Amino acid sequence: MVTLTRRRFCLGMAAAGLLAPLGLAGCRRAAVPVTVAFHPWPGYAPLELARQLGEWPQAWLQALPTASATASVEALLAGTAQAAALTLDEALRLNARLPLAVIAIFDQSLGADVVLGRQPWPLDRSPQGLRVAVETGTVGALMLSAWLQQAGLARDAITVVPMAVAAQETAWHNGEIDACVTYEPVASHLLALGARRWFDSSQLPDTTPILDVLVVRADALDRHSQALRHLVDALFAGQRHWRELPLDAAYRLSPWLRLPREQVAASFKGLKLTDWYDNRSWLVGDPPRLRDVATGLAAWMRAQGLLAGAEPSRPLALDARFLPREAPL
Repeated sequence: MVTLTRRRFCLGMAAAGLLAPLGLAGCRRAAVPVTVAFHPWPGYAPLELARQLGEWPQAWLQALPTASATASVEALLAGTAQAAALTLDEALRLNARLPLAVIAIFDQSLGADVVLGRQPWPLDRSPQGLRVAVETGTVGALMLSAWLQQAGLARDAITVVPMAVAAQETAWHNGEIDACVTYEPVASHLLALGARRWFDSSQLPDTTPILDVLVVRADALDRHSQALRHLVDALFAGQRHWRELPLDAAYRLSPWLRLPREQVAASFKGLKLTDWYDNRSWLVGDPPRLRDVATGLAAWMRAQGLLAGAEPSRPLALDARFLPREAPL
């Protein structure tokens, strides 16, 4: 049974005369809903599930579907979104241009981000000129650098083809690329076409994890505090639905992920969804665990040329106040 949203509950109580006028204060409609940008990726599926299930109060929250992390970043920069789902490395890069805060963590990638190629690795020939598609400015750049480092290749040993993940499948069909840095659901589509796995996020060192985080523009934190609490509640409600009713969740997510229902669960392989307890372990503490990880990741990114400046820039803010005080039921 779908749980009533707070807004629907409040309206029903008010209509029944069970809420005093002052009691409606906590249920008042937000002046301007918070716009949340996110693209199809299993880690962000709890938000999509919450939206479909009515756990997404429209008085407070507005979804902005995007095709990629790049588009979500652009929405934050333009101010058309106040919150977005990004990877930690993407958040670190954007934070150098726009002050951000992490308010929740969706997941940790433990194999869900991959480098795929047409032939088994290592190749039986020199990789010189190998055309590798990667969405620059996103987690793809981190994965590419980590793979090159592990493979002992210099960047100029390959030809980097800047390309949004959404365009990779067509480029693969047309023979325009030899390999790509990608993620679900595109990864499943390409593996079904015979692609070979060369490298994945389970091979990353503990100091450079791929974490998907919920970020908010710093200038929206106080202005939209109530809406952001609703947003974090929606995240955990979506996670709960996935855990408790996975078949229904797969049915709902199939068109969003562009995968057959029977393949939806497999797309979560290599992905650890972070629940309320995990979120507290990452975001609460003195210092929070995420602070050290973000600092270490930023240092590695600077060394790889993935983060501008030789010295640490403005630290990425962490804000745990929007997490529920107790574990959601």
